[in-house]
Amino acid sequence: MDPLAQLNDIHLPENIHSYPIAPGWWLLAALILTLTIYAAIKLRQYIAKRKSQKNALKQLSTNADVGTIVTLLKWAALQYFPRQTVANLTGEHFKSFLTSTLPAKYQADFSKLSADYFTSAYQHQAGSKASAEFHQAAKLWLNHALPPQKNVLSTLTPMPEQADLTSKNNTTSSASSSPQLTERNGVKS
Repeated sequence: MDPLAQLNDIHLPENIHSYPIAPGWWLLAALILTLTIYAAIKLRQYIAKRKSQKNALKQLSTNADVGTIVTLLKWAALQYFPRQTVANLTGEHFKSFLTSTLPAKYQADFSKLSADYFTSAYQHQAGSKASAEFHQAAKLWLNHALPPQKNVLSTLTPMPEQADLTSKNNTTSSASSSPQLTERNGVKS
């Protein structure tokens, strides 16, 4: 008798389903999804943070006079720094503010390139053409100071004369507004 004739046919195993997926794959998929969402949010924040900087650089390339460039730098500073710190600054005070917001390695270059353009911006010849050096100074500040680092923002404080002006204005406005309120209500104090 033939021993091979007694063998049964080969039985193939059942097809293996891909579901349920092992928990490790679910964790990997959740991790990848989380990282993708986090990266998209950070990219969106990065683009939004740099939008004003890009607009200022674009405007700088089309402007040639000193007054417009100083105004552009003031606008850009107001986009990133507290209004009470920047709004009242002009001339040398504004130049020193811009210099202080730059990283230390660029401060000397900015001071040298900007020379006395910040004071001449408010004089009669303010419409004069800005030199290539002042353009470079403005571009240097826009590229390296914006958006500001957190440590730069934490060191900024309003200038003392600005704080005094603000407190005087608040006292004056509150004193002048109280008689109007009493007259309107018909009550005299």
